[in-house]
Amino acid sequence: MRIRMKFIIALILLVLLPTLFTLFVTGNFFGDLLSGIQFFDTYYDIFNNFSDISIVFDRAVESRSAAPLYFSTDTFRNTAQEDYTTAFNFVQVYRDDTLVFSTYQDTPESYSPLENWIFDHLVKEEAPSQFPISSHQFKTSDGETVKVLLMVDNTRLEMAYQVYERIFFIFYGGFNLALLIMLLSWISNPLKRSLKKLTHTTNEIGRGNLDAELSYNENDDFEALAFSIESMRQSLKRATERQQRLENEKKELIANISHDLRTPVTSIRGYVQGLKDGITRTPEIQKEYLDVIASKTYMIEGLVNDLSEMARFDAKAITLNKQIIDLRQFLSDCVDELEKDVTKFGGRLSLHYIIKDTLIRVDPEKLMRVFINVIDNAVKYRSEAPIEIVILVNRDDDGVLINISDNGIGVPEEALERIFDRLYRSDQSRNLNIGGSGIGLSICREIIDAHGGKITAASNDLNGLTISIRLQAYEVEPSAD
Repeated sequence: MRIRMKFIIALILLVLLPTLFTLFVTGNFFGDLLSGIQFFDTYYDIFNNFSDISIVFDRAVESRSAAPLYFSTDTFRNTAQEDYTTAFNFVQVYRDDTLVFSTYQDTPESYSPLENWIFDHLVKEEAPSQFPISSHQFKTSDGETVKVLLMVDNTRLEMAYQVYERIFFIFYGGFNLALLIMLLSWISNPLKRSLKKLTHTTNEIGRGNLDAELSYNENDDFEALAFSIESMRQSLKRATERQQRLENEKKELIANISHDLRTPVTSIRGYVQGLKDGITRTPEIQKEYLDVIASKTYMIEGLVNDLSEMARFDAKAITLNKQIIDLRQFLSDCVDELEKDVTKFGGRLSLHYIIKDTLIRVDPEKLMRVFINVIDNAVKYRSEAPIEIVILVNRDDDGVLINISDNGIGVPEEALERIFDRLYRSDQSRNLNIGGSGIGLSICREIIDAHGGKITAASNDLNGLTISIRLQAYEVEPSAD
């Protein structure tokens, strides 16, 4: 439940329940609860049933009106003491204005220690204020006047009210305090529980434990914060894992580059030393040595370029300069540019454009880099048969599909999903005659992903490899005319 709703409910309860409590108290709700204390029991009887007591007394006295002297006997005294005497009321009998007896007691004998403590500490020292609530006067046969009075001790009644008032405020204050504690606990306990979860997770993240998953199902105001913290944790974990993966790739790349550089450098050094020692006595041998040196130099240059390219991608230094271009013209230019790299090995590069002219919005330079890497990869992993590379372009509802198929040595099925990973080479022996650092196709994927496209690989019917590139077509908005 939301904190705002909890505060609204708490405010309503803080107003409503004390009001109901007050109504219960003023409605003699505590009368039965305090019936064990005679002092309060009789107080409620006097206060709430004043006329009833008078009526009962009047009936009892009037039933003996024919014998007024009865009210002077011990029998009536005992009856009055038992039936009409409480802490607040008592019976008096007068004969010719002389008090014959009174059931009034300065200190009631039948009260509990609590009641006695009340009398000892709260009864006022001034003379009691007493008044009759029922009075009867009779004449005897001798002409003597007999008065029978039911009296109320107003001082004790006032005292009882004061005690009751104090007890009421004690109960009232205790009730409100208990209510406030329960409401605060109802509001604060979920908050403390939520904050404990959030604090634990953030502390774990601060200590570097990015596996501390935040499972939060409180459905309160902290739910959005918990979701943000969990999203942050997952993002940090992914970033950390990616950073660790990059670090591992860099270490592997350095090791691979070092391995790949060692052989051509050693070869170059040997051929250069041979030239210096005069082993190449004829121009033909010298040309052969220089061709080998040049080949190894190109190999080193390719490795360095791949390393530089990957470093630029890692640094996010490459930005796309998108332009709207004609796809058919772009692919024709690609074929013209790359065809010589295929024909020098006795191969052929062809383009089959089977759709109408289509526009795309891309970075031409970066997309050209993709085709250079794919074609170069097809040449490197050629088979003994003459190279045959076909670029087929089609279009469907999802955009433009470009398939680049070769008849090379292909890639094992289990390796198809990995050829776009950095540093992966299907030639695990790292044959330098094939060349490459294993990052060419990974660069292709990063470029295509940056364009919002997709690149995949699959084996084809010629036992070679087909690279599929999907891009969005650019739709020209119709003119207002």
